Amino acid sequence: MTARLKLIAALAAIATSVAMPDPLIAGSPPPELVKLERQVSLELAHARDSGPIDDSKRKQLFNARQLEQKGEDAIKSGDYRSAEDSLLQARVILRQLVD
Repeated sequence: MTARLKLIAALAAIATSVAMPDPLIAGSPPPELVKLERQVSLELAHARDSGPIDDSKRKQLFNARQLEQKGEDAIKSGDYRSAEDSLLQARVILRQLVD
């Protein structure tokens, strides 16, 4: 009987730890992350609308767009660390395009 109770207690502990989300992954996105996402989106739109660009810059723009999309998807899924990493990488690429 005690072994059965220990097993039930262990399963309950595991279920509780799995059910408790990581506070940095769950909840609404931090305001700084929302601001970063908006900035990257605006910079991306500006780079895209600024006129014809050569092939190497077009590839950089494509990579920045993919990273921005990856960041947006990560925000939707609640993975804010990954979202911030992707958006910061996109921002670096976009700043290189402006220089």
